[in-house]
Amino acid sequence: MNVAFAAEAFPEKVAAAVFVTAVLPDCANPCSHVFEQVHRLLRIFKQTDPKLSIWDLTDSVTDAEHVTLWYSSGPNSCGKISAWHKIYQLSPPEDYTLSQSLARASSFYVADLQRQAPFNETRYGAVSKMYVVCKQDLTTVEDYQRQMIAGCAVAEVREIADADHMVMFSTPAELAGHLNEIANTYA
Repeated sequence: MNVAFAAEAFPEKVAAAVFVTAVLPDCANPCSHVFEQVHRLLRIFKQTDPKLSIWDLTDSVTDAEHVTLWYSSGPNSCGKISAWHKIYQLSPPEDYTLSQSLARASSFYVADLQRQAPFNETRYGAVSKMYVVCKQDLTTVEDYQRQMIAGCAVAEVREIADADHMVMFSTPAELAGHLNEIANTYA
């Protein structure tokens, strides 16, 4: 989402907006739409996996009780073991360990995003967008990545077959190669 905000604020300074295991907002829906869609999918998945927990999208509090779904270890969370299996399943264990020492309470600020107008077609919409599909991402699953791509004008789609959600850990050289090629093409 931060890439989209940067492109909206400074379209003349963004040669290409690259989305990697990230939400890709469009210009037709409120900024919160991509998070609301993820929440809808989670509710569907919960029907087949009752142990799956989903978070309250209206919650913007950033204290220890309201840590994001993946980093929390309370009764309403996936917990650390699920984080390993859903985010870092192909990443080196030392990167997962480091991430746990850096994890902080956070929020998606969906309530704030719901009050914002959609991104502007002449600002964010005018910036060239690339999306790197990580085919083994278990949090932003490939089907949802493709759904976001279909709903937004994307100039180029690239794929990394063996990347989990933390592609910078699971396949750093391949990600760097894609980013380098995109920079050389669009800069």
